[in-house]
Amino acid sequence: MMEEFSNLLLQNRNTVKGIGDKIENHEAYIEDIKEYLPSLNQMIMSLFTAIQESKLCVELNQDFIVQVLNDILYGIENEDSVFLLDVLRYGLLELYEYIGSELQSGGLS
Repeated sequence: MMEEFSNLLLQNRNTVKGIGDKIENHEAYIEDIKEYLPSLNQMIMSLFTAIQESKLCVELNQDFIVQVLNDILYGIENEDSVFLLDVLRYGLLELYEYIGSELQSGGLS
């Protein structure tokens, strides 16, 4: 289960980095991010499930996660690429990096 979760996390991290790079290079990204939303949803659900089942022991502020998700939606709805790049890089990617480092340091049960 955790190896699956780690792989899912890595895929999501790479996808978000790719979208961020597109935004930074002024390339079309809206379709990419809309296509990513179901994967993002799956990632967040898997994260909460792993925490709830005590398979993943990390300290997460759920309000922060909800804020990041709301900010992503705001950025998409308003096609605000600067805002979206910030929330992807300093919200979602930081969240993924944190979870990844916790997994590597043994934040598993």
